[in-house]
Amino acid sequence: MSAFQVASPTETRHSNHKRIFVALEPLQKLQIATGDLVIVQRDQQSNTEKNQFAIGIAWPSLTLPNNAIELGVAVRLTGRFEIGDQVALKKFQGTQAIASHVTLSPLAKTQYAINQALLVFLKEFLLDYRFITCNDVIDIKYMGKIRRYRVKNIDKAENNTITNENHDTTISTVFAIGSTTRVSVVEKDLTKGTELTSSSMEIDNDPKTVTYDHIGGLTEQIKTVRDMVETPLQNPELFYRYGLKPPRGVLLYGPPGTGKTLIARAVAQETGAHAMVINGPEIISKYYGETEQKLRDIFQTAAESAPAVIFIDEIDALCPKRDEAGSEMEKRVVTTLLTLMDGTSSADRIVVLGATNRPNALDEALRRPGRFDREVEIGIPNSDDRLSILTTLMRRIPHTLTDQELALLAGKSHGYVGADLAAVCREAGLKCIRRNALRREQPDLRVNVSDMNEAMSEIRPSAMREIMLEVPKVYWSDVGGQADVKQRLKESVEWPLQHPEAFERLGIRPPKGILLYGPPGCSKTLMAKALATEAGSNFIAVKGPELFSKWVGESEKAVREVFRKARAASPSIVFFDEIDALTVKRGGGGDGGGTSSVADRVLSQLLNELDGIEPLVNVTVVAATNRPDIIDDALMRPGRIDRILYVGPPDFASRREIFRIQLAKMACDPDVDLGELAAKSDGCSGAEAVAICQEAALFAMEENVHIDSVKQRHFMQALSSFTRRITPEMLNFYRDFQTRSGLQSI
Repeated sequence: MSAFQVASPTETRHSNHKRIFVALEPLQKLQIATGDLVIVQRDQQSNTEKNQFAIGIAWPSLTLPNNAIELGVAVRLTGRFEIGDQVALKKFQGTQAIASHVTLSPLAKTQYAINQALLVFLKEFLLDYRFITCNDVIDIKYMGKIRRYRVKNIDKAENNTITNENHDTTISTVFAIGSTTRVSVVEKDLTKGTELTSSSMEIDNDPKTVTYDHIGGLTEQIKTVRDMVETPLQNPELFYRYGLKPPRGVLLYGPPGTGKTLIARAVAQETGAHAMVINGPEIISKYYGETEQKLRDIFQTAAESAPAVIFIDEIDALCPKRDEAGSEMEKRVVTTLLTLMDGTSSADRIVVLGATNRPNALDEALRRPGRFDREVEIGIPNSDDRLSILTTLMRRIPHTLTDQELALLAGKSHGYVGADLAAVCREAGLKCIRRNALRREQPDLRVNVSDMNEAMSEIRPSAMREIMLEVPKVYWSDVGGQADVKQRLKESVEWPLQHPEAFERLGIRPPKGILLYGPPGCSKTLMAKALATEAGSNFIAVKGPELFSKWVGESEKAVREVFRKARAASPSIVFFDEIDALTVKRGGGGDGGGTSSVADRVLSQLLNELDGIEPLVNVTVVAATNRPDIIDDALMRPGRIDRILYVGPPDFASRREIFRIQLAKMACDPDVDLGELAAKSDGCSGAEAVAICQEAALFAMEENVHIDSVKQRHFMQALSSFTRRITPEMLNFYRDFQTRSGLQSI
């Protein structure tokens, strides 16, 4: 250790904050090379106070005398050195580590916001620093001015906090900033010397920083991914001990918004590995060979930064099937990735994570052990998973919801994926802000259950966005009569959702299909709408003829796609209106190979979906027709259509109920007699009863446009001129069908 005097800084060296300039001869004598870390401390003989020191980078000077030393601004401020101080110099013999958390404190009162943008800026600035220690003074240029901070404390990966309030020179570790380091700022009240904890913000609140705690409802999937990733990255030698090869890749697949990208980011964050993200289309280049070179560079960087996780998002865009590839470049990219994954040795400690919602579009060579060793499905969450997701999301949102209210929201959010539930929470927060914007009294900025319900009614589930229809809100109370049919529909659809344990206890399965048949206008479609509203299930309406296509195979594909989405968004109801257009008996003539053969193939596909190799779970098919006689017998058997319900013309009590419901929406005179209307409308369907009410209102307007209500005489006039469209022959037809089919008459 040699003694030096602190010299005045030269103007040209002012910007070299961390450098310590020393003449060549003393550097050689102390065996210090250019760029070595050195400790400079105040000479103990000249300092009666506590020892002060700083760490800097040794740099040779050709102008300084042998007994002088020049300190960079940051070094001088950190050690509180003054011009003319006697200091000693020695080589730093400690180690360097990655900091897990760095806390900074501003040295002057801040006239700017301490927000996320500042934290990101500070971290990017510190990434360029070779090292930092506690009490370091750091100058940054932010918003056009120099801002000065001191490093308050540093947390190591072992969660030990390093502080040097006593300026101890026995420091053995300096720190570098890594991609996983969290940065926070704690502002002090300079007038009182107290910490303003409300101003403290941490960069781990950044949505880009994700941990396992930020993910709800994917416990099993996370466990699988951790088993496949963490051990190969951190302790690959455990596999060699048992003669095994560590896994090299994991493929995450499932519908959009279920958390595939989130899991990959959390794994990279939690393992402390170097994370490299490839968004499939980003690396595609129009220049020959450049895309393949980018891939090779990424794997080379990962090998140099091991342990590393390479995450390829939307990998299907990068590696489609080579047989279906549109260009030679796509084939070369697939081949390059295959070669790179094969060439990755276990010693490299590299794991490749891929994410896609189209796993079958990937090249088959990627989906074998040795490349993607495990494929993990991230599916649409069930009720328990949705509750876990909502609970996780609401931790960061001020709210008044109870556990029971969250459970109810989770129970009725069928088909919602994690991204949908996040959108619901965000929308609920906006509604809460709007609700409080105009309040004069103290606003209550907490999300309540009504905010969540309103938001959920506006956010559609992703899995159903393409095919779900806005069904008018129709309730059982809007359907007059038909009590027996309504009860059987409730048993078939609502009971399995509300009492699944009863079906499991008795060892039976819920009905898969229900057929409603009967004369036109008898509320078959109306009851399907009421069923969708009351059951709270996802509702998919299919109009028979729209599935047919002139292209071979497209019609069957349309049927398959409907059921695939229904399974994904279960529990769901698939409603086929006028199903006779789809399921005409096979071999029923035609032009031999034209329309009839397409109808046969569509019917075969429908039969397979209802009762084939792949089970139909939590999906109920409801069909309506007024021509049950032409439907193929294979569809009408138990196991496919389990319940066949006749919806006939309403009886007296049902007609009275229909008139009561309809007249409640109209301005009617007190002299209108419901009993007389029901008696004189014998043989009318429900639709005809509604038409009679409309016709009576028109007769009233013909009499006087300014009339205040519809009178009984107007109803009588409408009844006298009304033609009933349900004929005795039609009723005999359905009666004969019931007899031939052995069905119960209702």
